[in-house]
Amino acid sequence: MKKTPNMAVKRDVMASKQENALEQVEAKNFAEFINTTDVFDLLAELVVFRGQAKKGNLIPSIARPNPNADTTEHEKQVLEQLQLLGASYLNGLEHKPLDLLVLAQHFGLKTRLLDWTSNPLAALWFACSDREPGDAYVYALIADDFQDKDVYSKDPFATDLTRVFQPRLNNPRIIAQHGWFTLHRYSKKASRFTAIEQNREAKTKLTEIRIPSSRRDDILGSLERHGISRRTLFPDLEGLCNHLNWKHKLA
Repeated sequence: MKKTPNMAVKRDVMASKQENALEQVEAKNFAEFINTTDVFDLLAELVVFRGQAKKGNLIPSIARPNPNADTTEHEKQVLEQLQLLGASYLNGLEHKPLDLLVLAQHFGLKTRLLDWTSNPLAALWFACSDREPGDAYVYALIADDFQDKDVYSKDPFATDLTRVFQPRLNNPRIIAQHGWFTLHRYSKKASRFTAIEQNREAKTKLTEIRIPSSRRDDILGSLERHGISRRTLFPDLEGLCNHLNWKHKLA
């Protein structure tokens, strides 16, 4: 039987989200994080999460050096080179531009995509395992109003709004990580890429969960006990070896 949310709690949470542009909470341990993220079932059908060891700056890698730079034509040229020089890795197949962007993002090319996941525990692992010292952060975005289910039929460089989309589940890492992306646009009117936390529409749907630096290792241990580790999120030999480095304190 499906659990019916407490309507009074739902109203209180909705009111809180409407009053605050960016809700900020703290989770000191694994259980607090679970309790915090469970409430999103009361708010939306689709919530995506991003974990990182840095506060804010939710902007794709192509825009981080200079958010005001219009990189559109340069990005198109780089994708053309990827398709030409990487033909042997692409099995000689033609790919839609968005497929190429997802593939390029996956292998480290700077793109206008930003990684998210529908699994909050995966986001928590990425936040706490990051080599960057200090507090870690998980961002939750209520994405019902931003999802584009028809995104693959469009030119990713011509989108008029920042959109959330689910990629084709065509590689083991995307599947294991429950991967989603935001596709960002360069606004010619504002002459910049805009970070999610500065986006007028998206920031009211965003929650920041801070993980104190002193609790990161404990949380990683809890995550492993619940089946979330580098071995499960990177289901290949590299992921297993890096997991063993961590588990046996070899690195």
